[in-house]
Amino acid sequence: MSQVKISTPNLRAEWNFFDRENSSAVQYLNLCNKLIAVGEFLLAFDVAKTGLSYHSNDGKLCQTGAHALCKAGSPKLASEMLENLVASGDRGVETQSLLASAYKDLWEQATDPESKQKYAELTIARYSEGFNQNSFDNLKTSQRSELETQYYPCINISFMHFFSDNLNEAKLFAEKALKICEKLKKEDKNDYWIQATEAEAFLINGFINESVSSYKHAVSMQDAKPSWISSTRKQALQIATKYNDDKILQDIKDAFPTLGIIACSGHVIDQPGADPRFPPEAEMIAKNEIVRVLEEINASCGYSSAACGTDIIFLEAMIERGAETHIFLPFSKKDFIETSVRRAGGNWVSRFERVLDHASSVHYVTKEGYHGDNDLFSFCNDVLLGFALMRGRGLDEDTNLMVLWDGKPGSKGGTGETVKLWRENFNEPIIIDAMKVLESVSTEQTNKKYIGETRPAISISTDSVLPRSIKTMLFADIEGYSGVEDCKVPEFLEKFLGGVSSILDKFSLKPAFVNTWGDSFFAVFEELDDGLKVALELRDYFSDNDWTDIGLKDGIDIRISMHAGPVFEKFDPILNKTNFFGAHVNQAARIEPIVLPGSVFVSETVAAKLSLGHSEFDFEYVGNLELAKNYGNYPLYSLQRSGYKYEK
Repeated sequence: MSQVKISTPNLRAEWNFFDRENSSAVQYLNLCNKLIAVGEFLLAFDVAKTGLSYHSNDGKLCQTGAHALCKAGSPKLASEMLENLVASGDRGVETQSLLASAYKDLWEQATDPESKQKYAELTIARYSEGFNQNSFDNLKTSQRSELETQYYPCINISFMHFFSDNLNEAKLFAEKALKICEKLKKEDKNDYWIQATEAEAFLINGFINESVSSYKHAVSMQDAKPSWISSTRKQALQIATKYNDDKILQDIKDAFPTLGIIACSGHVIDQPGADPRFPPEAEMIAKNEIVRVLEEINASCGYSSAACGTDIIFLEAMIERGAETHIFLPFSKKDFIETSVRRAGGNWVSRFERVLDHASSVHYVTKEGYHGDNDLFSFCNDVLLGFALMRGRGLDEDTNLMVLWDGKPGSKGGTGETVKLWRENFNEPIIIDAMKVLESVSTEQTNKKYIGETRPAISISTDSVLPRSIKTMLFADIEGYSGVEDCKVPEFLEKFLGGVSSILDKFSLKPAFVNTWGDSFFAVFEELDDGLKVALELRDYFSDNDWTDIGLKDGIDIRISMHAGPVFEKFDPILNKTNFFGAHVNQAARIEPIVLPGSVFVSETVAAKLSLGHSEFDFEYVGNLELAKNYGNYPLYSLQRSGYKYEK
């Protein structure tokens, strides 16, 4: 399998310098399509959304933005965009097919039978509107331009019938798709999608060998792009799985390359004078093992921190492959260098700066200092793993975890903790045995005295003025409170406060802090799960209850925001209890005013944490939005329970 080549860093730079105000819709569209092609779906949507703010009536840009949302795992929001486009009069094949594709994703993720059936019906109906039966019936006389829009809806009608157990209809439309592809090929039109459609039609009709051959041909074609291959692979594996034959499934898997998404964690280089675990002399042995693993999985997209040792060696190896690298730091760069880079002496600081310069992205869990808070290392590990899993989700690809590890539990925030978390929620990580690496280095070598700077160049304060801990913050505000007449305010407050109180009473572990003012509510939670459950129950309490008794005939909605991060604790003499402060409390508060009424918006940090085993919950990308009071732009997600339920 060949390695998938990418160019994400250059595309991110292109967007950073993009002339937003003066660029045409076509220029926005071109950049959006390039980002989609390499799997940067969230950024592609942000590009399309920005473009639409300047070119609001551009249907093609709207289509592409919705397509990016679907690929990012947000089919509900994508379907709403496309439904509005159809309602405005655009009933073209591409719009109908994209809307059908969004419905298909909702069908896949729906959990109750009624919703699943309804989304299946909507999918088939939209693809059928896009499929021109007349063009097919007149196949011999149809123009190539007519047929070029027909194979896509045709094969997807076949796919939906296949999974609705209408096998005769499935095979009928698969045969039609094959004939369209055959006609196009005879007219010297053969691109990736025509070849992939032919492969899928063969698979649905049970011609496995022909299907595998066609898929291999498709992914080797010059115009094949990573996101196209990912989409094709996902659908092919779904069909292959339904045959209940392990050999068929493996044959189809082997026909496709993958992007090779990998997260990495491992030991730091030993400090001078320390008992050997990962001495500098073992670096090349470890690097050879890392390079071997990266080659085996065709790694092209990597996530890690950037401490001296495993992290930097991994990042350098990925850069040498021309791959994406996404770096996560637990606190300020200055303090991270002193705690986790300079400690081993040598040239690690310059190497750290180099991998940051080459990174596709650099994320800070907090931009504040270290202050001796080791919980930040654990939190950073969770967030980087979550980001890697989110990328895999968008490409429908399993994320790999590779560790250089001696097998011991280790300290908080260390490799052992990361391995334990991964094993509990996913599968066995790829382990490079640090003990075997150490054994490969002679005793004489490990007894060497190291030279180089070993003490921090600056003094790191490990004492904070206030204690700090990782918490989940929730802000809520009532939409429509101004419509409550003064005489009804006491009844409203009783119902509002009583409802909030009854929801909180369901949990054995109470929030670390709660406060209300008027129609607003603020809570701080020790556990993310508790915050998520309270948020969704609060939302449902206000949207599902009857509020006509207090004069609100149209009901009432609530806006809820959530963020997680390190916050400072201090006893509040006014409230007579411990209160919580800091930048991350402010960030949670600044999200709330821009939340859509009746919704729960969460930060990217919460979305990443959700990816780590919180199967009861799901999220959809909303966009890179500007927070209230000029707080800056941040990616936000809409929280929901797992499984889509059809709503008229």
